[in-house]
Amino acid sequence: ARILGADVTNLGLAGCCHVDQFVARSIRDMAPDVITLKLGINVVNALSMSERAFMPAVHGFLDTIREGLATTPIAIISPIFCPAAEDHVGPTVRLANGTFGVLTAPDELRPMGLTLVRIRQILAQIVALRSGLGDTNLHYIDGLTLFAEADIDDLPDLLHPNAAGYIRMGERFAATASALKLL
Repeated sequence: ARILGADVTNLGLAGCCHVDQFVARSIRDMAPDVITLKLGINVVNALSMSERAFMPAVHGFLDTIREGLATTPIAIISPIFCPAAEDHVGPTVRLANGTFGVLTAPDELRPMGLTLVRIRQILAQIVALRSGLGDTNLHYIDGLTLFAEADIDDLPDLLHPNAAGYIRMGERFAATASALKLL
């Protein structure tokens, strides 16, 4: 925000972002210049949705926002790197050493469970579909362009970046937002 000269209203939900309609309605009823939605990690962390539920939830979320903000630029940002959940279905748990991992259970017990790799694919598909249908102010930002495996030294608990990691993410986001002409 400092780099871009933006005034931010943060609706961060401290691990509880599960594409809830009340949040979409809250955003719809505001008057933002730009909307950024960081979606997916909490859904995997809590194993709160299957693929079957996640896709229509994201579409419904966007439909609700577009009811009141038809042309406001929206950037959907997929999850940043989280080693435990990249290729493994959640839920994540804090381990004895203070880092985060996923509960171990056969994937057969978690039908349609989501990994971060799959979340990124779904979000990119949703944005491509909706953009192709005319929503030219909807953009996809791959979270791995903001914080990837190469940045793991700034991921002390293997889930949350440290201060240096957040600064790097902000700088990378500012460059991406400028390139997309979001602000």
